[in-house]
Amino acid sequence: VGYHGRAGTVVPSGTAVDNAFAALSVTFSSLTTNPAKRWSAYAMAMTLGTAQSGKNVLTIVNGTGAPLFDARWGAVEAVFSQLQQSISVWAYAMESPECLGSSDNRPFMEAYDSNGTYLGKARTQLGPKDANFFGHWHPLSFSSPSRNIQRIRLSSQAQGCPWVYTAFDNLTFDRNILLS
Repeated sequence: VGYHGRAGTVVPSGTAVDNAFAALSVTFSSLTTNPAKRWSAYAMAMTLGTAQSGKNVLTIVNGTGAPLFDARWGAVEAVFSQLQQSISVWAYAMESPECLGSSDNRPFMEAYDSNGTYLGKARTQLGPKDANFFGHWHPLSFSSPSRNIQRIRLSSQAQGCPWVYTAFDNLTFDRNILLS
């Protein structure tokens, strides 16, 4: 799923994409857990750098400016109508100008089953101390031994400075096509 629409159509920047890809078996929302809150997920133009797809990125941010965020502001949640076994997405890493530090914050994907049970987390292979981390796209993949992934959450860790902001693009997953 690239966040620019189907068959070459363009989803305007700032469009809520909650149900835009339901026909492809996935819906989106943005959320925080403390306090618990839900709102729309958005397709936004990449204002710093270029989207992996060349078009929009997936974010919790709606408005002008950079579509980047970290876990202090929330996460994008993707819910699949059919259980998945393997999911991949591209994450963009941007260093914050706010503070210096030595934390190893990275973009991540968390996977959950249909009961909400945590299955695991994937983080970008490179981190803030590696060359070619900031200002680049990085693949994130999570695979389970069985087809049991119902939802994922996408964000960037926020455990001290430097903050690492992120946006996501090109979500891929293995749909279980049911034949009747």
